[in-house]
Amino acid sequence: MLKTMQSGGQLRNTASTEESSSESSQNESSELTTLLQSLRGSKLSKAQLREKIFEALYDNATEQPEVGKFYFFEYDPKFRDSLKKWDEYPLIKLMEIKKNMMLGMNIHFLRPKARLGALNKEEAPMSTLRYYIPKNADNLFFEIPEEDMQAMSQLPLEQFHTNR
Repeated sequence: MLKTMQSGGQLRNTASTEESSSESSQNESSELTTLLQSLRGSKLSKAQLREKIFEALYDNATEQPEVGKFYFFEYDPKFRDSLKKWDEYPLIKLMEIKKNMMLGMNIHFLRPKARLGALNKEEAPMSTLRYYIPKNADNLFFEIPEEDMQAMSQLPLEQFHTNR
């Protein structure tokens, strides 16, 4: 399970064999982490930021998402006119797949300060649970590596639409 590092410390894992050893750290830079560091202080619109995030995650794109992993994608709901509120760019933890539906915890439905806490919980807050039809996401889901979820959860990537 993903654990946030609210104290600011970094986890370090060490694996060794008789002949060699290997160390890995959550501090190693992924393509997404490198992008975010390069964008610090830049003035980008939400749309420009989303585009850059999608580009950085392109190698992690899949048509077959797996339960328990995190995904970012563009979504056009089938019944959008009947929904009170929906997010065009969900950031979800995939909770369940049934037939042609996916149940995901969309963390964008939480305030940014509450998002980190939700990442550490086994159960999703009810307010975040949404069903998604994969074909309405063009069957393309961008997997977020766990080490990048803290940063991703704090980015203003959501695009909410409301119906009255």
